[in-house]
Amino acid sequence: MTRRRILLSAGAVIVIAGAAIGWWLVSPLFLDTVVDEAFPFDIPGQSELEEMTADEISELESEFVAAMPSEQTLENLSAEDRQTVQDKIMTVAVEMPDHPMDESAPAQVAPTALLLEDFTGADDFHSGSGDATIFQVDGDRRILRFENFKVTSGPALSVLLSPNPSPESSGGLGAYIDLGPLKGNIGNQNDDISTLMNLDDFKSVVIYCVPFHVVFATATLDRP
Repeated sequence: MTRRRILLSAGAVIVIAGAAIGWWLVSPLFLDTVVDEAFPFDIPGQSELEEMTADEISELESEFVAAMPSEQTLENLSAEDRQTVQDKIMTVAVEMPDHPMDESAPAQVAPTALLLEDFTGADDFHSGSGDATIFQVDGDRRILRFENFKVTSGPALSVLLSPNPSPESSGGLGAYIDLGPLKGNIGNQNDDISTLMNLDDFKSVVIYCVPFHVVFATATLDRP
C-alpha cells in the first residue's frame, strides 16, 4: 500500500510538473506581453551639440544608426508596433544635428544638363528643397548633382531613381534604382549614374527612408 501511495504521489508530481511546463511553452500563444520601451538613444541638449566637434557628431550619428532595429526585426512587428517604433526613431532623427555636404561641381568646362528639377517634400513632416540635375561630364560619365539641397534628417536615407514622376509612398516607386546612401541632408553632392542606364526610363529622384519605406522628398525630372 505504501509503495502504491508513493507511485501515485510521484505520478501526481510528474503530471503537475508536465502541466506547468506545457503551460509555460504554450502560454505565449495566448497571453499578450505589452512593452513600451523608449528608443535606446539620448540626444544631447542643443548647447552640448553646439560644442561637439565634427568627429564627436559623426560618432553620435554612428551610435544612432547602431541603436536602430534591423529591417528584419521591423518586418516582424505588427503594423501598430512598427508605427510606434517609426515615430520614436523619426522624432530622434529630426533632433540629430544636420549633416552638411559641399562637393564641388564636376571638373569640366561645360557639363551638359540632361535632366533637372526642384525637390519638394513628401508631406508637412518630411520637407525637401533644392535642385536635382543629371549632368553628362567627361564624355562617358554621368552624375546626379544636388545643389542648395536640404531635406528633413532621417535614418538610413537613400537616393533612388524612380520610373514614376512623383511617388508619394513605397507603393508608387515602381522598379527603382538605388544610387546609395544620402551623403548629407544639407548642401551639394554628386552621385555617379551608370551610362548603361536609359535615362528615359526614370522620371524622378526620390529621397527614401529604407527601413521604414517612407518617401521624404521627390524631384520630378524634366528635359531642360
